[in-house]
Amino acid sequence: MLKSGKNPSKILVTEKWLRKNQNLSKKFNQSLINIVSKEVLASAISTINPDGIAALVDISEIPNYQFNRKDDFVLVLDRIQDPGNMGNLFRTALAAGVDAIFLAGGAHPLGQKVLRASSGAVFHLPYLRFDGNQEEILNSLLKSLSDLSNVGFKIFSTSSHNKSSKKPSKPYWEVDWSKSTALIFGNEGQGIHKKIQEAFNETITIPHSELVESLNVACVAVPLLLERKRVAYISNKKIKSD
Repeated sequence: MLKSGKNPSKILVTEKWLRKNQNLSKKFNQSLINIVSKEVLASAISTINPDGIAALVDISEIPNYQFNRKDDFVLVLDRIQDPGNMGNLFRTALAAGVDAIFLAGGAHPLGQKVLRASSGAVFHLPYLRFDGNQEEILNSLLKSLSDLSNVGFKIFSTSSHNKSSKKPSKPYWEVDWSKSTALIFGNEGQGIHKKIQEAFNETITIPHSELVESLNVACVAVPLLLERKRVAYISNKKIKSD
């Protein structure tokens, strides 16, 4: 988190950590450092075996989502429940150059488990989390996706690749990733809500062995989100060679 570029309001450290990391501690604003006992640090955070340091960050440091005409890559997470999955999705999205994340309920990005799994990515990526009951969340998400579609975004759902699926889908490498894109991942158990799939019926998938019914959502996100970056790299390389 301290590498995220955000300004902590306090840095809690134990004397043991400070002795072992004197060179690193000199990089911090010394007025923010508060030396506490191991017991006090453990009571302030949920980590079972804390490293000896923790930073407190004001909520105002979290980037707020505001649509920008330059944005062209949005990740949509429909009711992702597992905090580890949520954190890893933020981390992969940041690596892939995603501009913003839409959250339709699910785990809260400011939960401690999500923050740890994201390795600070939550502090870099603007997100819009829809709250309310399920119908209100769904309607808000559908409206936001429609707004993106109206300004030229391609809206893609993701699905498991199996013969039983009645919904036509294409391998992710057949998608034109040069267009502005919103990519939707669904709940770990239920997938993407039926109304979302009906409203935006273009679906992509990762072909895989039929012996496996589905892949973990955080694993699926890696090739799909990074494919756009790979295509852009190849395109730029070709232009330079020409």
